[in-house]
Amino acid sequence: MGDQLTADAPADTVRPGAELSGDAAAAHGAAPAHGAGLARHGRSRAARSRRFPIVVTGLAVGAALVAAAVTGTPHGSGVDPSGVTMPTSAGAGWHRVFSEDFAEDTPTGGFESRYADRFSVYHGFSDTAGTGRYSASTLTAHDGVLDMRLRTTAEGTPLAGGIVPLVDGTWGGQTSGRYTIRMRSDEVDGYGVAVLLWSDENVWADGEVDFPEGALGAPAWLNVHCLGAPEEKCIHQETAASLADWHTYTIEWTPERMTFSVDGRRIESTTEDIPTARMHFVVQAGSLGGVPPKRSDGSLVVDWMTIDVPARSR
Repeated sequence: MGDQLTADAPADTVRPGAELSGDAAAAHGAAPAHGAGLARHGRSRAARSRRFPIVVTGLAVGAALVAAAVTGTPHGSGVDPSGVTMPTSAGAGWHRVFSEDFAEDTPTGGFESRYADRFSVYHGFSDTAGTGRYSASTLTAHDGVLDMRLRTTAEGTPLAGGIVPLVDGTWGGQTSGRYTIRMRSDEVDGYGVAVLLWSDENVWADGEVDFPEGALGAPAWLNVHCLGAPEEKCIHQETAASLADWHTYTIEWTPERMTFSVDGRRIESTTEDIPTARMHFVVQAGSLGGVPPKRSDGSLVVDWMTIDVPARSR
């Protein structure tokens, strides 16, 4: 193994090629980020690949109920950063196990220590594309948002950011749940984001569900990888939502069905390739492959995020 970062190494002086051992990486971010992710977003021959509008006739049945339970109430004032408040309850049939609206400000780059009881933070290992390095220094909470700032260090290392919510302060996922995030991004050349469900055992064949996903500031995509053959995408869809704008994205996962919503309106639902293994919620942003331009500098901004589980699973 090559050079190892020490726990005290300044995050902005990450050396290209430096690596953490599996144990050291786990100390910061539990299981390391999944092994391919943003690097493998070529179009799948088996996937249903089409551009999908946010509002779909027929699939919008019950959208008002979904919106009430998931997206909260339009605020309209300057109090809420994105104009939509985090919902205070999970709604009928669900139980809230995690919620965060980033009301507690941190020093620049100081998110990890202040929010250690609520998030595991990726730090000190290669991002998914293998070009950048995950660094806790990308993360700052301010003005009611989490600001994940992507940029290149003076030494030439592209910085990436990643977080995993901790339910009851403990790392680990679920076997069903509803995962909601309200976010937007700058357009940052060479960087992308994946909000995903990923196997607790770090086994790709257990499933991978990416929503939203895409280049920062570009259209949001939905990608569901096929169980047992994860190099194929069983759903591969571009939505009408732009990552440059505030939107609320929801993955609703039960043993029978997975449903995907933007701003409380369903855009897709499937009964196929539904994971059965324990999966955890991840937000990660990093290089898209190749080397991002050194001038690239911008943020992925998260207003709030929630995790609900079926009430019967309590």
